[in-house]
Amino acid sequence: AFTYHEFTTWLGTVTLPLVGLGFLSLSWEILLALYRSLSIPGCCWKLWATLQWGIFTSATLGVFAISLVPFTAIDPPSSRQLWPGLRQLFGSLERFQLVASYGLFRRMTGTGGRPEVVLQGSHDGHSWTEIEFLYKPGNLSRAPPVLTPHQPRLDWQMWFAALDHHSSSPWFTSFVHRLLQGQEEVVALLQGGGCQYPFAARPPRYLRAQLYWYRFAPPGSSGLWWQRQLVGDFYPPVALGDPTLDTLLQQMGMKEQAPPRPPPTAVLPWLLLSLRQLCQPVPAPVLLWSLYSLLASVLALRALRAPLRPGAGTALARHKGPPRRGGEPGTAGGERNGHRNGHPRRREEEERAEGHGDRPKAARRRK
Repeated sequence: AFTYHEFTTWLGTVTLPLVGLGFLSLSWEILLALYRSLSIPGCCWKLWATLQWGIFTSATLGVFAISLVPFTAIDPPSSRQLWPGLRQLFGSLERFQLVASYGLFRRMTGTGGRPEVVLQGSHDGHSWTEIEFLYKPGNLSRAPPVLTPHQPRLDWQMWFAALDHHSSSPWFTSFVHRLLQGQEEVVALLQGGGCQYPFAARPPRYLRAQLYWYRFAPPGSSGLWWQRQLVGDFYPPVALGDPTLDTLLQQMGMKEQAPPRPPPTAVLPWLLLSLRQLCQPVPAPVLLWSLYSLLASVLALRALRAPLRPGAGTALARHKGPPRRGGEPGTAGGERNGHRNGHPRRREEEERAEGHGDRPKAARRRK
């Protein structure tokens, strides 16, 4: 193990050398690309390749330069040693999101419990019904589902919303507003895969959210996976037309109603929308694992069939190939042709030669 001070000291030691190592690696690739461009035969093609090399090299060096700002942000002393012009260039191009920093969570919630937002709806404002999400902890008796490689966006964002005040998650106010309106696209995010939205028949009149602290239940609990403790209110009770909700929507810039989106008329958007509606009843993890299993099965079958192709082709060529003239040695055709082309035929040729050789002798005798 190591302390936080030791870790920061190690970061200060390796950050700038890693920048130098990256620059050397990039320089090697640039020189190698230049050599390949100059090795192309033909003057015009060589000029065209060199022009492409110059364009891509300039773009790559620019991206590498501005990426040093977020890369060295993990170690402030190393970041302060960068040329100030790089920070100005990064600031002017940051809105395009060409580069970004990456870092693991320093501290993961869940070792001693985790905060969870529990959404509740009501028709009268007195009796409240919990709205269960598809994947995140909610029902105390439901086991944590296996999601990999699916990434449930709504449930993932609900975890971040629970870490701070609801004003830090402006989308949550819009989410509550759409549920009060009963928007089908938003309601569809809360039902399916064995989870039923309790207000599918009629939208709730009131909505509120409370913050709980969830922990795993100890072994031996009767059918319980979770234990929870109420922390406090996360979102106040609101309704459509409520001044509190209108004020929150106004503060978040969501008061203006966007015009309804027209239905897709092009073929590709219509096809994607139809495919999404067709796959909607199937849970996302099941759908993804089914596709992966199908792909693995196809690759396995192709791998099993590959060794059989050369043998099948050889057997086919052996049966369909043109027969040799005179037959193969040792076959019936070879025996027949051998009888005709063998010793009897050789004897006939010798006798014919002897006959031709005797004629001049007989002519000389007559003379």
